[in-house]
Amino acid sequence: MNNLTKAYIAIDLHRRHSVIGYTNNDGQLMHIQQVNTKIRNLINQVSAIAADQKYLTIEQTDMTFAIAEKLAPYVDRLIVCEPRHNKLISQNATKNDRADTLHLCKLLRLGELKPVWRPKQMGRRRLFFQQVKEYHRLNKLITARKNQLQASLRHWGMYKDVKASDYRDPKRLLEAVDSSALADQLAADMRLIQDLQAHKAEQKARFIKTASNYQEISEFQKMSGIGPVGAHTYSAYIQTPHRFPGRSQLIRFCQLGVSRRSSDGKQLGREHLDKAGHSCLKQVSYIAWETSQHNENEVSRFYQASLKRSNNATNARLNTQRKILTTLWIIWKHNRTYRPARFCSGCGNSAR
Repeated sequence: MNNLTKAYIAIDLHRRHSVIGYTNNDGQLMHIQQVNTKIRNLINQVSAIAADQKYLTIEQTDMTFAIAEKLAPYVDRLIVCEPRHNKLISQNATKNDRADTLHLCKLLRLGELKPVWRPKQMGRRRLFFQQVKEYHRLNKLITARKNQLQASLRHWGMYKDVKASDYRDPKRLLEAVDSSALADQLAADMRLIQDLQAHKAEQKARFIKTASNYQEISEFQKMSGIGPVGAHTYSAYIQTPHRFPGRSQLIRFCQLGVSRRSSDGKQLGREHLDKAGHSCLKQVSYIAWETSQHNENEVSRFYQASLKRSNNATNARLNTQRKILTTLWIIWKHNRTYRPARFCSGCGNSAR
């Protein structure tokens, strides 16, 4: 059998079984098969395709990056694509794994896939990202457990706010409980929170150690409002500043891009922030803005200048958040030293 000139390959990846198929340059389905999701099976399937050029796509999932790293040497081009962008698949009336694979092949051949940045190697940087991600997961879990504890106290007629010192030493709080059984339950709940807080502290020490030689992190912390957690979070989630071709892609990645929809020249609905992206990066910029408002610094000066121009507090805050994120990106990308005066150049009385 003669080789194809080009083969457009798609893998519909699942935890146990995956579907792999490919089409020729005319869009004709040549083969499709379900295989066990083992990397050797997938490599064998891709290697067996007789084609001069092989193009492969896989939708982004938790498993994709590790598998893509193993498959990349066996194809001429590999695209990890954005699932939300593939409406031909997600909104198909006859959706199934076989149809998904065929449609991925079609979108790949037509150049209609939206690529997702992927790490070249699953190394230390990726471990750093997972460690920081786990830290934020623990933080959310602790907040949820604290809210549940406070709600439980209100349920039993106890309207006292639980202080930070109560989690370290719950004796004062538990002595106010009449029922020994209820006190025992509340003590168990507080021990769980204590354990989670200890785990969170260990996780913070873990990711700080992993990133000990990442020079950009110390540079980030020179900006007013950016502390150790914010600096490490930014570095971990961005991974590399070269993944973004421009400022707008960075801003959308940080959940600060504006969504605008129109039809026939008429606006559909109100403008709003696009939910695509990572909320923790938006939170880093928000905390930096909020912290900076307590004293005179480059970030607060930029905000005041923006507020004076727009006369809108929300727009001025969002503009400041975008400025924070963009500045961190630029000094990292171009290996520059952070200079506070340049952050607010043109803000009136800022130092030059």
